[in-house]
Amino acid sequence: MWTMNGLMNGLKAGMLCALLFAPLAGAAQAEEPDKEFKEIKKQIQVLTEEVERMKLGGAVEPSYESYSGLGPAASKVYGAAKGVSLGGYGELVYHNYQDDTMKDFADAYRLVLYAGYKYSDKVVMNTELEFEHGGFKNVGTGVAPTGGTAKASEVYVEFSYLDFLVSKPLSFRTGLMLVPIGITNEFHEPTVYNSVLRPDVETNVIPTTWRDIGVMAYGEYGMFKYNAALINGLRADRFSSGTWIRDGRQQGAEANADGWAGVVRLEAAPFNGLNAGATYYKGHAGHGKGKDQEPLGANEKTAKVSLWEAHTEFKHKTVELKALYAKGRLSGNNAFENTPPNGVGKEAGGWYVEAAIDVLPHVMSAGDSSLTPFVRYEKYDTNKKGFNGYRDSRQQREVRTAGVSFKPNPYVVLKVDYQWRDTGSRLANGKGANLDENKVDQLNAGVGFIF
Repeated sequence: MWTMNGLMNGLKAGMLCALLFAPLAGAAQAEEPDKEFKEIKKQIQVLTEEVERMKLGGAVEPSYESYSGLGPAASKVYGAAKGVSLGGYGELVYHNYQDDTMKDFADAYRLVLYAGYKYSDKVVMNTELEFEHGGFKNVGTGVAPTGGTAKASEVYVEFSYLDFLVSKPLSFRTGLMLVPIGITNEFHEPTVYNSVLRPDVETNVIPTTWRDIGVMAYGEYGMFKYNAALINGLRADRFSSGTWIRDGRQQGAEANADGWAGVVRLEAAPFNGLNAGATYYKGHAGHGKGKDQEPLGANEKTAKVSLWEAHTEFKHKTVELKALYAKGRLSGNNAFENTPPNGVGKEAGGWYVEAAIDVLPHVMSAGDSSLTPFVRYEKYDTNKKGFNGYRDSRQQREVRTAGVSFKPNPYVVLKVDYQWRDTGSRLANGKGANLDENKVDQLNAGVGFIF
């Protein structure tokens, strides 16, 4: 039976024989000495590389390139050889609130593990398992038997799907998938955006990270890329004034599957460095979770949701610019519109622009390192138009962010930024009764990595 040492010794012996008999082979066939010699050198090189690969236990340098809009670590399985692929990312954050009514905040925000399997060049499985806030939410509302607070699990399957890679113009995906919308929802690993926190507009208008069960066709043709998906709908009874449809995400967990939604996305890259696109989502939002008793009668709140966005990104050498606009609308049955759940608004919308420049190449030979100051301006309203004419001015928000991110290499990032926050309300800033916490400025710091 072959052992690793035996196999390596055999390969080395083969290389030695090739070297010893190369002159004899050249003498016997002197008419083509150069061709023979080049072929032998090629074979020796292949054997050498194979020996080195075996010494490293089969390890190869991973490929960190985005596939189909996913982050670089999430895309590892697509560049791997047949079999298992592992990856992930993590981020830790600190928020220093500039108001005595709010306690500062430190959090092991996310630890994500990717596990993929490449069955063949045409069939790929990809899964993301996410641990948030240290894995368990230790500050609960209930009382635990030990006298502390109850622990609610914060471990999720972020996505788990099968990809059928038919061709470049047409492939299919099915399972628990990320919704193809906006800039950040699919492309959200901490090393690919500059700020400590993801943009507010892509958190409270577009509910990043947004995923659900469904099926999707996607592909690219020339400068165009497209996605067309049918996915499970949202939960209308969990919508709210402050985060609009965010809390209605079902995330593939005992989901109410009475209603479905369609998503269409088109992007174009007319020249290197420029990408522009738009997405339209329209669907049904039900009441309650899957397997709940029906009917709920007059108290059942259902709604229709429409949301669209347009975005653009431009990168040239060390400069990066991006912008996004999003707008959404709700309509519902009588129970929903007469008593909107948690005061949710009829319309929501907003936009942001961001500019960044990597200054390190301008002052020194940076290699793979980067030092990137950036600024971002956001303006949005999750209660832009209320049912029954009511509007909550605290949700009319403005956020200005300035900061810097440093990458010693493309896989690790250190970040710090400051956010000036304001709203349309006349309340004083702070957390508590008759105060507006959306007006509290904050200093943020974070550490992130991918692998």
